[in-house]
Amino acid sequence: MVKRYAGVSFRCSRKVYCFEIGALHLKTNDTVVVETDRGVNMGQVVVPPERAVLPDGVASETVKKVLRKAREDDFEKLKDNSEREIEASQICRDKIKAYKLKMKLVQAEIMHDSNRIIFYFTAENRVDFRELVKELAHTLHVRVEMRQIGIRDAAGMAGGVGICGRELCCSAFLSTFAPVTVKMAKEQNLALNPMKISGICGRLMCCLGYEYENYRNSEGRPKGRRSSKNSSERGSASSDWKGSEKRADASSAKPSVKDPAKASGKDPDKSSGKKSDGSSSGDAKSKKGSRNQRGSNRSGNREKRKKEQS
Repeated sequence: MVKRYAGVSFRCSRKVYCFEIGALHLKTNDTVVVETDRGVNMGQVVVPPERAVLPDGVASETVKKVLRKAREDDFEKLKDNSEREIEASQICRDKIKAYKLKMKLVQAEIMHDSNRIIFYFTAENRVDFRELVKELAHTLHVRVEMRQIGIRDAAGMAGGVGICGRELCCSAFLSTFAPVTVKMAKEQNLALNPMKISGICGRLMCCLGYEYENYRNSEGRPKGRRSSKNSSERGSASSDWKGSEKRADASSAKPSVKDPAKASGKDPDKSSGKKSDGSSSGDAKSKKGSRNQRGSNRSGNREKRKKEQS
């Protein structure tokens, strides 16, 4: 008999896990009770049996099984566990403050069989939480597990709305996080403003990588929208200015080139035989008179100096 599989995800993670379903008839969005390494838990079918394929390198003998479809008593137990998770989260936060640990609690998850509780937290560095685990296990009377997650995973658990106005991709459908770099934003000619290209987690938005390959493979795209625009404006302005300057020089040079008298260096009045109106001679006389006056003033000053010295 050919084994049948389905992809199942859980509340605190969008990662898809493969489970054997046997003879069960499942479809997308069905809630199921599955067996995991940490115990019995409830999940949701996200990949139907028609499209589910066993991942490469995974042996079929190691794949866990789907126990059953969720019943009404399972949903009631899920509701009770959700209320207990809120209380456990508050207790854990109080203990973290008491021990002065540099960590931030994101969410608590109680397994469906209520034999274990998992606390998800974020921290910049490694945290010694051994005493915290002992205190929580003594208070809650269950097995306690602390798991450190990344800031992107924390945003996916908390959920929210992005700057696009839609639900966060990490909480809606993303199961894995691909690396995102500033080069992707540059390639798409986006403004390198951290407030515009960063998500609520403080990291670069995951959607920057959705169309990155299309931009890379597109031919004839401008290298940079802003740089090309500025360069084109500068080029057009400089070319217009140079062109106008050349036209002005050409227009000023045209009469001198066309006038043969000026080109040869001859006086046009003399060459034409006409008498001038006397303006040039009057100017020359006035200049000569001013020179004579300056000379007489200098001589008078010299005579006064001689008299004063004598």
